[in-house]
Amino acid sequence: MNDVAFLILSNTYDFSTDLICCELEQRGEKYLRLNRDRFSDHRLLFSLEDDDLLVEIGTQQYRVSSKLLRSIYFRAPVFLRGTGKPYSPEEQLFRNQWSSFIRNLTVFNDATWINHPVATYRAENKLYQLKVAREVGLMVPVTFVGNSLPNNIDCDKEYIVKSLDAALFYDQGQEMFTYSSIITGKELIQSEIQYAPIILQECLRNKTDVRVTVVGDTLYATSITRNGENIEGDWRKHEKEFLVYSSIILPNDVQDGIMKLMKVLDLNFGGVDLAIVDGSYYFIEVNPTGEWGWLTQVASLPIDKQIVNCMIRCEVGAHA
Repeated sequence: MNDVAFLILSNTYDFSTDLICCELEQRGEKYLRLNRDRFSDHRLLFSLEDDDLLVEIGTQQYRVSSKLLRSIYFRAPVFLRGTGKPYSPEEQLFRNQWSSFIRNLTVFNDATWINHPVATYRAENKLYQLKVAREVGLMVPVTFVGNSLPNNIDCDKEYIVKSLDAALFYDQGQEMFTYSSIITGKELIQSEIQYAPIILQECLRNKTDVRVTVVGDTLYATSITRNGENIEGDWRKHEKEFLVYSSIILPNDVQDGIMKLMKVLDLNFGGVDLAIVDGSYYFIEVNPTGEWGWLTQVASLPIDKQIVNCMIRCEVGAHA
């Protein structure tokens, strides 16, 4: 029986998680990786009497004990997002019940979570995180949320429209999602937005995009440009080979605001998006399960090492 000190909850094909596992192996730490798409291939049994989870993977047996488990790296969704894909009753049962099983692993409440599912669920709500950002002193674009428009919409002005949650679609065998879009006030007035709520924000022109990866008390700030020039709209729409990533230092007040935000949201990790306009730093959003593996390659940031440092030292907050 192998006792587990570090538990990884993720998916089979997740590069960021691969980096964490490699770092743990290099340090000789004992860990167990459970991929949610392979749950039915394993044998899992939680004993309330013993307060531990027994796992059989092939011929290997593992014990995840509340007394010995130190930290959990969590890269799994806390709730299911519909894609429009027609799931069979068996697939629906698999998705619903295993999703609930993951949530129930919060019984390991003495372990350090990166991040705790409760904190993740709360922080994924865009309106809530924007409100908290304002309260801790970060600048936030003028924002409206709903399925109607404010009275002072300017037909000639440009605005940013976003989905309130990750909008996933499945069509003809392809999974699709939406990006932020620039749209005029006239187009907004003519649109039929009453069928679904949207996020409507002022359009920040001539902005510099910044991704801030927060791990515990450490910040890694990276500007993102296209061939050295600022990017209009959503930078994710552009070809990766033309994007330039540069490490930058944030002003102290912006750093302080981000750390206060993380504390209020009870997050030990987050991918924070900022936009710099005329020297002002605007908070755009924070993703508690944001991708970061690509930054270890394009910007040579030791994010994987810092996450493992936090897991081993258990210096970040344990749970929500």
